[in-house]
Amino acid sequence: MLTATYSLVALSAEQQNARTVLCRLQEHVQGCMESTQDLDLPQVESALNKLMQFDQYCHSRKVERFVIPAVRGATNEVDFLLAELESLSARGIDILRNAREQLRQMFEQGVIQLSELCSSLKFYCDNLHKRLAKEEDELLPMIGRLLSIDQWFSIAAQFISDDAAHKRRRARAIPVLLLSA
Repeated sequence: MLTATYSLVALSAEQQNARTVLCRLQEHVQGCMESTQDLDLPQVESALNKLMQFDQYCHSRKVERFVIPAVRGATNEVDFLLAELESLSARGIDILRNAREQLRQMFEQGVIQLSELCSSLKFYCDNLHKRLAKEEDELLPMIGRLLSIDQWFSIAAQFISDDAAHKRRRARAIPVLLLSA
């Protein structure tokens, strides 16, 4: 049961990190929207790029790479919830794709509708917040009930291996960063 506890703690920490970053991004987007007089294209483009990077991070989280595949098909209840989560993810990707297209059109046509673009970014944040809440409130408790000790052990081993690989990548990057400084 220790492996289940480790895995749930790791998922919880990752979830908290995602929520913290999302809150900062929401504040950034909200700041863009509140300063409509001073709103500028580079500021909005920066917010969009940060949201796109964050979306990529969200799809590389342990819950998406290891846990969801482990529980897929376990019950109708979990499959229904996973379909809801996938729908929220697809909606988020569509929002970002449309926002990127709006930004491209602004550059090409010189049309300035930054408030509309900011509203799209806010909508993306709200959508992602719903997904994270569903994961935390529904998926994590459900997987706690569904997975066997052997499955938890396998997931914990994947987490440990993934963390070790991440540390190796960071260790290789540090000398490069020091050389360029």
